[in-house]
Amino acid sequence: MDSYENILSGMKEKYTELSGNEIPEGSDIDIRMKVLAGEIFENEVSLDFIKRQMFASTATGEYLDKHAEDRGIKRNEAVKARGEVTFTVDTVREEPIVIPKDTIVGTSGDTCVRFVTDRAATLNAGNMGVDVPCTAEVAGFEGNVAEWTIDVIISNVVGIDDVGNSDAFRGGSDAESDESLRGRVLNTYVSISNGTNAAYYKKLAESVEGVKSANVISHGRGAGTVDVYVGGYNGQVSSAVVANVQRLLDEQRELNVDIQVAAATAENITIGIVVMKKNGYDFNDVSSRIRQALDSYITSLGVGDDIIEAYMSRVIISVDGVYDFYWLTNYNTTFPMNNNQFGVLNTIIIEEGSW
Repeated sequence: MDSYENILSGMKEKYTELSGNEIPEGSDIDIRMKVLAGEIFENEVSLDFIKRQMFASTATGEYLDKHAEDRGIKRNEAVKARGEVTFTVDTVREEPIVIPKDTIVGTSGDTCVRFVTDRAATLNAGNMGVDVPCTAEVAGFEGNVAEWTIDVIISNVVGIDDVGNSDAFRGGSDAESDESLRGRVLNTYVSISNGTNAAYYKKLAESVEGVKSANVISHGRGAGTVDVYVGGYNGQVSSAVVANVQRLLDEQRELNVDIQVAAATAENITIGIVVMKKNGYDFNDVSSRIRQALDSYITSLGVGDDIIEAYMSRVIISVDGVYDFYWLTNYNTTFPMNNNQFGVLNTIIIEEGSW
């Protein structure tokens, strides 16, 4: 695509060539040519944009969504992280304390990540604490926080002294990026769903609400059998989701094919690293970004996908503020997954090193 300057220069050169006269700056013909060159340039920009949106390999945003719809694919929406917090008291109370539904808690620090209780709960008299399920207030990866980071009670709950989370909050994910969606769309042209192959059943299973990824194993129980393992956005899928996938695949299966759908198993992953940060960076901020980046990478994987050291290394070294790192001994660095497993980042130990 030509620039505005090149278009205008070409027009002026052609005018001088045909007329034999130079164009005075600021003259009527000079102004007319600048206006016309601007219109031509805008049209070229529009045409270039249209050409890029015509193909799935270059389309973006809502136009890429249209290509995905043509292939029976939908962009994954942002998902909220979920977990459990414990409300506690310093001394035993003689009266029960009611913790209302939608009570807000959060993390301390410069950026507060807020969470909302899913249901009302009661800390009974004589007890020191009660566990309550919570969901991130805002969907996205930022809701995936480590254990013992939720320590602020934002709503006023009379009688409660403290709150904490003994386990990490997981399952939060941003809306699917163009790069990820484009990869899935282009893959449908490579592994064409034809009603008889694994791609066909995978596509059907992943169209069911609540299913993030599916792994299809043909002939696992002998000729004419298909085993499908499904995983969800917040860990293992419910029995209701499994039943919905089973029902759909039974309706759409080939004749004389025995399909069996099961929930994939979440395998907790523990990682240990020593990180050398760049000068001028705060170690806690760098550690937080590493946790989020690794969680994002592992969450992006599907059922049966191995978690590989080389990819994790690339993720870690790409985090802003990381100068170098090495793996702690006695911790695995690669995690092979069975056909019915998917990885979940359970614990990450980050120690500060020097260089």
